[in-house]
Amino acid sequence: MLRPLAAAVCLLLLPASASGQARQWPIEEMAADLAYGFCPLFLAGQFALTAPELAERGFGPQVTKQPHPRVGEMSLVSARREDGEIAFGGTPGKACTVVVSGPKREAVLAKLRGSMAYMGLDFHPAANPGPAIAGLKVDTFKAPVDSQMLYVQLVETERPMATVAAQLFAMDN
Repeated sequence: MLRPLAAAVCLLLLPASASGQARQWPIEEMAADLAYGFCPLFLAGQFALTAPELAERGFGPQVTKQPHPRVGEMSLVSARREDGEIAFGGTPGKACTVVVSGPKREAVLAKLRGSMAYMGLDFHPAANPGPAIAGLKVDTFKAPVDSQMLYVQLVETERPMATVAAQLFAMDN
């Protein structure tokens, strides 16, 4: 699944810096890179939560698991930063999520919206395939990939804190 994206994703996997110093990504840039660069690889089972690219971005080695109503259980890694907290993970083959909480929620959401086209897919607004949940604003987009539809959901909430999430998953047509 999602093999056509592999070439575009390679651009996102370049080393952080030729000088050997760790690069500091703004949280909104990191969220977009994770959602549109690493999530397709994670969904295809080609990217692990223990990948050095995540450690390079400040993610710790601890993998936490949490229940998810659609996919059963998700595994996540997280990073605490000055500009917020970010988590990455999901269930390979089923769903990938990037969750950002903190003061830069609006910037993260804007970057996620503006960067979706970098996947090279023809995304269009779509109806939310899941139930509406009070307190959540969900914008759903979909694009055809092979014999499936790839969905991107941008989720906003205020409680318990300002949070935005990008969720990617594929469903049969």
